[in-house]
Amino acid sequence: MTSENNSNSKQTHQSTTVTPLSDESTMTSTCATQSDENINRECVTFVWLDLRRDSIGNFIGTLRGINDCVRTFTDVSTCLDYIKTSQEKIFFVSSSSNVELLNTVNACIAVEAIFVLDPDTNSIRAEFSKLINIFTQQEELIRVLKTTLNTFEQIQLEKFSFETDKMFLWWHLWKEEITSKKLKVNDKNELVEQARHDYRGNTKWLKLVDEFNKSYRTNDAVRWCFRVPFPSRPLRYALMSPTVKLLSSYQCLIVDVIRILQQQSKRVGHGQVYRGMKLSSELIDSFETHIDQLVCMNGFFTCTKSRNIELQLAASPGYRSDLSSVLFKIDLDASVPIAELKMEHGSTIVVFDIATSFRVVCVNRGSMSIIKMKIAAGEGKKLADDHKEKHTGKTIKILLDELSIQRKLTTPLLVSPKQSTSPANNIEVRVDNSEISEHEVEARKCLKHGDVDGAIRAYRRIRPMSIRILKLMGRLFADEKHEYENALECYEQALRLQEETGEDMGDTLSRLGLIHYHRSEYDLALKYHLCALPLYESAQIYDSSLIATCLTNISNVYQAQGELHKALDYAQRAWTLCESHESENNMIVAKSLVLLANIHHELGDDGQALKIGTRALTFLEHTRPSNLSQTAELLNTLGLIQMNLEDLSEARHYFERALKIYSHIAPTEQEKAAKTEKSLQCVLEMQHNIENLQHYS
Repeated sequence: MTSENNSNSKQTHQSTTVTPLSDESTMTSTCATQSDENINRECVTFVWLDLRRDSIGNFIGTLRGINDCVRTFTDVSTCLDYIKTSQEKIFFVSSSSNVELLNTVNACIAVEAIFVLDPDTNSIRAEFSKLINIFTQQEELIRVLKTTLNTFEQIQLEKFSFETDKMFLWWHLWKEEITSKKLKVNDKNELVEQARHDYRGNTKWLKLVDEFNKSYRTNDAVRWCFRVPFPSRPLRYALMSPTVKLLSSYQCLIVDVIRILQQQSKRVGHGQVYRGMKLSSELIDSFETHIDQLVCMNGFFTCTKSRNIELQLAASPGYRSDLSSVLFKIDLDASVPIAELKMEHGSTIVVFDIATSFRVVCVNRGSMSIIKMKIAAGEGKKLADDHKEKHTGKTIKILLDELSIQRKLTTPLLVSPKQSTSPANNIEVRVDNSEISEHEVEARKCLKHGDVDGAIRAYRRIRPMSIRILKLMGRLFADEKHEYENALECYEQALRLQEETGEDMGDTLSRLGLIHYHRSEYDLALKYHLCALPLYESAQIYDSSLIATCLTNISNVYQAQGELHKALDYAQRAWTLCESHESENNMIVAKSLVLLANIHHELGDDGQALKIGTRALTFLEHTRPSNLSQTAELLNTLGLIQMNLEDLSEARHYFERALKIYSHIAPTEQEKAAKTEKSLQCVLEMQHNIENLQHYS
């Protein structure tokens, strides 16, 4: 979400941006906001581009009556910037029928449908797949907008997770987690309070929240789950963008529905249900490549027993000519619990439980593609159980966190052009003095005088707690105090905020990887570093130093796990990257060379280790400020290498140089100094024995 949301009220507000073309580039946001996080609770965002600047408040209010989140722009460039970077589904409404504008908007992935409200135009000499219609009257536009949103929710708004996707396991594990716990009595109250906060300022929606609060009964949870617009739309949003935090507000409702479904009496015999949808060719391709594999849906999957009704939905005229009509045919048996719910318009829907597994039987492509599936009750749970068994000792919460991070690999986040990516060892972000709170000023003063604890206390008083401050505290806990548990808590909080806001997570993931490495939790360290790597590689601002550092971190973990050939591969990639980009950061170059030397030494190739290690030493000695600890470690390694190569005088030289450094940085490296001292004594004894042999010979 964007920074335009930072109002303490849900009333219309404005922020002005000056551009070379106009000094009146204005955007109004009427979407729900929160004091410390900008989260839309709707599956769809209405974007209203009002170039005429003559829209009356009633129009925006009417839009909010249909969908709570409405964003209004009065400048094309600002509007397009928002749309192009949005990860939301957008219904775009414009007062202009400019062909170039519509062509640009039509090409944006986030845009789902386009509506033009232009009294002076009733046709456009161009075809746009997402253009629903051109309207000269607001009333007609509103009517079609409602119908289109309703159609979209039925035929487009569904997400599928195949058994090879991390989210497939995530859903089954999350379902087990929530159904195994006893809910608190006040869980429904928490849902209501959250909704009142989210929809403050929207009278219509607040009435719906009050009605839910007064009338909700556990045995009627299924009906409420599909009550439009509340609570079905915010519930669906949470299910479409699943995180434990988002889903927690609606956990009581979800659990009530799950229990009702599981208590349904077993049916006799078999049957068939249908679902008509419009899907992209790419998604149909995915079904084809997953034939005979499992799939589940995000949330409660609905169908009907009427083939004709679903065929009509799939063939909906005038809706997205670039999408294909698809009819799902699902074979039922008596093993799966379902609920049948009669809707307000008279039709009856069949509701499947969350994480119900289906097996893809076949895909028949055509003007109306048919995807046939059958119930695979219990098979998804079995995969989840196998996953738990492979990770014995880890809680479901830890497994959920790991899977959430891993799924980011499939959809790397783009770094905003306004964000500069800083190296993993430098998370300080430059901010204007006007943005610095008095508590942060106090923290900086404490750090200037070496008072780390005082700085942390000052940072903790900052409200709202931002990602930047959390990462600053995490660095202090990790680098200055070596309190990795506290550092882990700070970085995990920062990561959760970044997931919700869409901010670049590469540095935070790297930091988490380093924390887990220091805690000897190598599996977790590896997963975080492997998640960070593609984010660095796909960033708009390519930084070879960041990538090389990440590759080195991965190599370190593999080395600690004893997987030396994998460690060698990643270390070599890091060094190759440094060479090919002629890195000016001597420390990064030195670290990659040191790592290569260590790995070659452990693999028994001391000749190559010596060659690389002496080169690394040159880089370290010319690095300012120098890393004394790392230099001492390298000298110790070179001493061990020379011992293996039987050059005792050189081994002694390196050990003595290492001990000299350790004497300056004691007591922090006492254990390493003791090992070097022991090695030196061994060399001295060997030299003494050789001298004695030479004397007697």
